Amino acid sequence: FDAVFNVLAQNTSLYCNIENTDGCNEDFKCDFTTTKFLRASKAQLFPPVRGEKKGGQVKTEQQRIYFLGRVFYEIFSGGEVPIEIKQGGRHGLNPHNSSNLKNDFHERLSLSEHNAKSNDDTFCDSDERDSKIAPKQSKTVAKSQILNSGEMNCIIVEDLKLKGLPVSLCDLIGDMLDSVNGDLSNDESYQQVIDIRRDLQLMLDKPSKFLWNLDPKLSLRGLERNDEIYGRDDELASLRNCYHRSRSGNSVHAFLTGPSGTGKTLLARHFGDYVAADGGLFLSGKFDQLQRCRPFSAIADAFDEYCNVLVGSVGSEREVAVASLLRQALGHDAVHLMKMVPNLSMIMGDTQYNSDEHCVDAQERLQYLLCRFIEIIAYSTKQPVVLFLDDLQWADPASLAVITRLLLAPSSPRFLFVGSCRDDEMSENHPVWNMKETVEQTGVNTRIFELSSIDNNTVNSMISDLLCLFPRRTRRLADIIHLKTRGNPLFLSRLLVSLGENGLLRFSLSRRRWSWDEAKIRSLRTPDDVGKFLARSIENLSPVISDALCTLACFGGSIHLSVIEVLERDVGLRLTNSLESAATDGFLEKVDLGYRFSHDRVQEAAYNMLNSQDRAKRHLKYGLALCMRATLDDNNGMIFTAVGQVNRTGPEIIYSAEEKSLISASNFRAGRKAMGLSDFGSALKFFERGIDFLHNDHWDDDYEFSLEIFDCAAKCAYAIGDHEKLKLLSNQILVSARSFEGKLNVLCYTINLLCDASLLDKAIEKCTWLLSMLGVEFSWASSRDTTLILVEKMRSILSGHSNEFLLQYIKMKDHSKIIAMKVLSRLNITLVLSRPDFSPVATLQMVELSLTHGMSPMSAIGFVYLGSMLASLGHMREGSRFVKLALNIVQLFGSKELAGEVMAISTQTAAYVEPMQSAIEFHMVGHKSSQEVGDIRSASLNFLLYCGGLFWSGAHLNRVKVRYEEACRFMEQHNMLSMMQTEGRWKINKLINGYESGIDIPVVTSKHCVDDKNLYARKYFHFQNMYVTFIYRDFGKMKSAAEKFIESKFEGWTILVAPGAQAFIFGLVSFWIFRQTHDMQWLAQGTASKDLIQKWEETSEWNFFHKRNLLEAEEHFCRNNYDKARLCYNVAISASKEHKFIHDEALACELAGHFSFEMGDMSAALEYFTRSNESYYEWGAIAKATAVFNHAVFTFQNVNAQP
Repeated sequence: FDAVFNVLAQNTSLYCNIENTDGCNEDFKCDFTTTKFLRASKAQLFPPVRGEKKGGQVKTEQQRIYFLGRVFYEIFSGGEVPIEIKQGGRHGLNPHNSSNLKNDFHERLSLSEHNAKSNDDTFCDSDERDSKIAPKQSKTVAKSQILNSGEMNCIIVEDLKLKGLPVSLCDLIGDMLDSVNGDLSNDESYQQVIDIRRDLQLMLDKPSKFLWNLDPKLSLRGLERNDEIYGRDDELASLRNCYHRSRSGNSVHAFLTGPSGTGKTLLARHFGDYVAADGGLFLSGKFDQLQRCRPFSAIADAFDEYCNVLVGSVGSEREVAVASLLRQALGHDAVHLMKMVPNLSMIMGDTQYNSDEHCVDAQERLQYLLCRFIEIIAYSTKQPVVLFLDDLQWADPASLAVITRLLLAPSSPRFLFVGSCRDDEMSENHPVWNMKETVEQTGVNTRIFELSSIDNNTVNSMISDLLCLFPRRTRRLADIIHLKTRGNPLFLSRLLVSLGENGLLRFSLSRRRWSWDEAKIRSLRTPDDVGKFLARSIENLSPVISDALCTLACFGGSIHLSVIEVLERDVGLRLTNSLESAATDGFLEKVDLGYRFSHDRVQEAAYNMLNSQDRAKRHLKYGLALCMRATLDDNNGMIFTAVGQVNRTGPEIIYSAEEKSLISASNFRAGRKAMGLSDFGSALKFFERGIDFLHNDHWDDDYEFSLEIFDCAAKCAYAIGDHEKLKLLSNQILVSARSFEGKLNVLCYTINLLCDASLLDKAIEKCTWLLSMLGVEFSWASSRDTTLILVEKMRSILSGHSNEFLLQYIKMKDHSKIIAMKVLSRLNITLVLSRPDFSPVATLQMVELSLTHGMSPMSAIGFVYLGSMLASLGHMREGSRFVKLALNIVQLFGSKELAGEVMAISTQTAAYVEPMQSAIEFHMVGHKSSQEVGDIRSASLNFLLYCGGLFWSGAHLNRVKVRYEEACRFMEQHNMLSMMQTEGRWKINKLINGYESGIDIPVVTSKHCVDDKNLYARKYFHFQNMYVTFIYRDFGKMKSAAEKFIESKFEGWTILVAPGAQAFIFGLVSFWIFRQTHDMQWLAQGTASKDLIQKWEETSEWNFFHKRNLLEAEEHFCRNNYDKARLCYNVAISASKEHKFIHDEALACELAGHFSFEMGDMSAALEYFTRSNESYYEWGAIAKATAVFNHAVFTFQNVNAQP
């Protein structure tokens, strides 16, 4: 068949060749039968027809189809010539042979019936059962009527059927022969040759549907649904393109939108099949409207399923590789991921538990760990990882935050996110759209695929495939179905199933195909909404099954077997058999450990059948049973399901004190578990709900529990930044707590929240008050001189203790002092930004408490700031000692939550002792450590300090620019806007693109400058302006910026890389201003800068030797010591090159060029400017290099033009 079909399907003009062939058609070479037939005489094969002249051409399309049908008959009958029939085709008889034909027909029909009777009677359709009951003479009459009326296949087609040919092929030939002499004798007759080609192609492409005979048991099984997708070829192709783009890291994340039932999930499943077949990894999860209380439900399911699959391949190379990489990358922190993804423990084995007590931000930590998880999966598989999350419109805020982080993570290049949502049920300000806008603003590419209802042709293709009939046969039925369902795929699939169940669409055994009553279907009254249709379908089920579906609907889209067991054992429900029946009817699907609805709309329809009172009663009854079972069995896994039920009721309908206590305690357990999963938003809701169920005298009757649940709620309010709720909860605790210790936690939360909100004055006031309550008085009377005396006193004390001694010192046990150390740490950071003169007081008090009451984790903060302070005062080696001690204290206590901040300060100090190029790399270690504990402030600080260090160490500007952009995206993602990130990009933009480019960027940072409280920001802003105007030799603006820089009286006690750069550039600026103005104060400023650099040179010649020589060259230039100046310029240039400070080499060459030009040495000036131009280019400062070249050309042209 394949050989014949291929020739026929590919040669649509075959019938023309046949008609004009007197012998064998050379274009048609097939088997012996075909050749034998084609060699028949044209007169025998094609007798003259009505309206055709002898030897003329066929004039109508139907006549051509008829002749082609005769060719097909000859091919598949083994070379027999078809019986001549009169006009009317297979439904009429040739009058010259009427009698014999009729007898032959009856004989063959009897044989066909005998074969049909050999099958089991149960396989007979209603027509056949009627014929068995009818008397014999009635059967004979029926035969004559069939023969005369055309209700049975003609003799010719029956011949082919008796030869064992598929019924569909016999019908195809019969439909061609129905086009006799240009007249159609049947509605199913072919009208165009192209239709024949299409049907043949379908036989080739889908033989199981359109060629081979269907299973007679379909008459019992009824209509079977398929999971094929229709009308979404373009969307599927686009998704595949997104997948392939993700290989190169150029991902375009996809959002599938459209009303319910339009096939979003089915499209994603087909896409997932493609990904899996290509070797990629497709993870999927689904959010549920009634299961939103379960934190990260969809994301957890997706990753848990992946781990489950991986566990199935224990010992495989892939499983071993993933487990090894996870242990290496996550270490003990993996335990926090296991709370969300339980099956991960089966891969990694037992992992030591790490307490959340000192975690800065557990939610940030979890997001970071998930990003690392995906990165490791992608790395191990060498293929993209696709995460599909269904029904995003029901996603909880914590899950959306995780998705945002995954989309923005730069470390997961082979990652593609696909989400689906019902956009018709979402407002413009829905969190999903806000999330999409957020990631797009940071350069992430996304695309929306809008899925709507399918058109008539697509509906026809779907029905054609489902019924295994050619599309031309199902066209009118498809039009009716499309009209009733408006092309909603879910609606029409359920309607077709309903038609089959009601007998309007049935499988005919006699014809071996599906048949239907078109008139009855057209007149059938159906709802205009799929939800109403599904509700009516559920109502038509038996009451037991319908009620079971309503019970299941109360739990959302799915239910676990353990929950069913509780409902049957403790509530007395009988669900299992009913759910099995519902699954058989297609309303449910059986999954590994339970059941789920076949579609969201089925669940919604069942749930909407319950009135509000019935819902509340069911939720309360089911929830109480589950809460009790979870308590008795200590089952935390069931707790979210339990409280999800009872929380849909209210305290007003519960009168039992025991039940209220049970619900309150269950919500507390759920809240604690949610906190363990780092979902503080959900946890806060659980705690608040638990508080709602407390009775009026709970502070008196159950004080400990009341304090604990309120304290946990306050902690969650702080974690999510909810000021109002934190204030309300804190007030309750401050009023009702019986001791000061009971109030400590909420006071600390309040201080942290004030600091995060930049309410620095209020934060300082609250800190000092709390310290006094803890027995630590903070001194505001200290002047700089007094502070220096205190510093020297502390130096003297510590000089008698080695680092080894301090590391073995007693541990702090006084809880109030431990709290005081935390408050002082927070106060210190606040003072650095707003009142830097007093920050040393906080630092010294932290060290003093450590020496008096013992070491604590917070001692690391005190010693790292002490070391930085000593370094800023010129005691560089001593400062270096104490920052190393701080790092050792972090390691001693395992205080990962402090590692980021300690590394940020200690690395800045190290840059004054070790080569800057290597020292600054530790900032990225601090950045990673901070992320691991959710310390975004320290992570951002490390990232920014790293970018600044890259710039001042001479790294290529393109590299610096990329890192700044990464830092900016990271900080914008976490709402950590900083002046430093904006100014850094502005400065680089000027050097690469030109002095006049990017002039709008500083406007953002000008707000920081008018804020007198942020003194550091003001000074940093004016320094950046001074630097850029100095580099581009804009003397007027440079002098103005320098004067403002001096006015910004910020004398920090912390050593940073920036002050080193500021002293160097300010010294060069001061010397130039002096040469132009001869104002001695500028010469003094320059000399002071040189002396400071020289002092730093004592501990790091690598970083400061060339800087000191360049400043000395400029000073000698100012003092007219030209020979010494020339020598110092050359030394500075040589040392800059040797120590890899390419930007300082370029600057030294440029200044030497200006010096030589002033001295009249044009040859040397030209050489210096040329080297400067080359060095700036090598650095990546393209615009600046061009400016140096243009300046040199302009200058020498003017010199040569002079007489």
